[in-house]
Amino acid sequence: MKEDFTGADGESANQEWLKGVENALAGLVKLVKAIGYYPPGHPALKAAVQAAAGLFEPLLGAGENLALGVRREGFLLGERPLTPQNPMLAKLASLLFARRIQRLTILPDLTPEDLRAFARCISLESAEIQRLGGIQELLYNARVSTLWVNETDLAKILAQKEILEAQKKLHGEQQDEEPLSARGPTPAARKRDLQTVLAELRTATSDARYRQLLQELVPLLRMSLSEAPPSLVVGALVLLCRNSSTPAAGKSRREYSLHALNQLLGKELTDFLLDQLCGRSTPEKLRDAVFHILVYLREKVVPEIMERLTEEGEARARKILSAALVRQGRAAVPILIEHLADPRWFVVRNAVGILGEIRDQGSAAHFAPLLHHKEPRVRRETLRALTRIGGRNAIDILLHTVDEEEGDLRRQALLCLGAIKDGEAIPTLVKLVQKPDLMLASIEDKKAAIRALGEIGHRDAVPTLSSILRRRRFWRRSRWDELRLYAAQALGGIGDPEASAVLETAANGRPAEVARAASQALKQIRPLSEHES
Repeated sequence: MKEDFTGADGESANQEWLKGVENALAGLVKLVKAIGYYPPGHPALKAAVQAAAGLFEPLLGAGENLALGVRREGFLLGERPLTPQNPMLAKLASLLFARRIQRLTILPDLTPEDLRAFARCISLESAEIQRLGGIQELLYNARVSTLWVNETDLAKILAQKEILEAQKKLHGEQQDEEPLSARGPTPAARKRDLQTVLAELRTATSDARYRQLLQELVPLLRMSLSEAPPSLVVGALVLLCRNSSTPAAGKSRREYSLHALNQLLGKELTDFLLDQLCGRSTPEKLRDAVFHILVYLREKVVPEIMERLTEEGEARARKILSAALVRQGRAAVPILIEHLADPRWFVVRNAVGILGEIRDQGSAAHFAPLLHHKEPRVRRETLRALTRIGGRNAIDILLHTVDEEEGDLRRQALLCLGAIKDGEAIPTLVKLVQKPDLMLASIEDKKAAIRALGEIGHRDAVPTLSSILRRRRFWRRSRWDELRLYAAQALGGIGDPEASAVLETAANGRPAEVARAASQALKQIRPLSEHES
């Protein structure tokens, strides 16, 4: 951007430069009027394009960008208003502002073609511009690379400029007098229905024709979300997803298809997809196609799926939405973790349950506080999720719970450790089983730990379990025999032949309940032992 000059001569030059900016913008106003009056190709229109480009040329001759802020009441150069008394510029600024342009950057290599395309885009009504995807989308489709709106990062501008110019070179396309993306669908195109355009898209032989049909398809799809048969809309989206990811489609069609999907993405489209997903009358084949579309879009739709889940009152629909999030896999994890702090207990429970189904081990690190949640259903779901996820984080949380907590929470954590079947838990479980307890006040904890050792099935637990089964007590005999019964069952679950001797002794002893458990455990061990022989 041009800097202010200093001194008498500098001030004079600065005023002259500002007058040049004012004249160039006035030339742009005249060009917009000419576009609305003359048909494409008219000599007067061509003259207006050249005149406007000629007014910008001396402002950009030193290789500097021209950056203008746009406000409803006028233009800004830096923080200073540009000739606020000029009604023509005020009207242009109001027109740009209504089209959601708040900053205009003009690069030194401005071309008459880009200036003409820009003027044609802003000559559309603001509602039509938004229907076609917004001003930035129109400029992108017109491949305007030397005028940029609402972007302050020059590095991004230059990077995007390079991409656009590479596309021009690759496809050898020249900008038309009236780009399709800038003028919107032709009257003939407006009469064409979605089915016709989609059929032509499937059979398009050239990349240029494919791209042209996509430009026609996108606005048609937007208008068809509430009007056309859902199967037709879903079929179009499936085609775009497939062509944007399949190598066989070719690089150009992949890029065009992905760009079309990005144009369509928004709350309106996501609401349509979720309505079809949860609809009672939706055919299963169509529902499955919607699942695939949502999985392809991944993190672009995860927040909307989660939002719908938090507000859904029907259990059937909640189940479907939960399944949709599970299918997203790791892409859904960040949003689900955010909802672990939600004040609504049922939202937290649902998020925990889905994370448990996804089984991303990193997510387990966020579960520890939930074991103290005031709602017991959240605590139970958290334990189930930790069991499903497993891994280092889950085991550490459960082991800490066993060491620090008491009562039902400790016993449930013990059972979870058994279900995970990780040998890392054995030392803690053995320590709890061996802990002196003359009155057997913590018998329920010991029983849970013994059961977990049996489910883990590691032979390192055999000596401790055999010691319990072998030992007889006269003090609180019946309670001790409960532990012996659990130890016999756990040894059968482990299946180590080294436990055969102690089990045979117990099978011939008393009480009867322990003897029966020991006999059953021997049946589990002997077939395995014979097979190994």
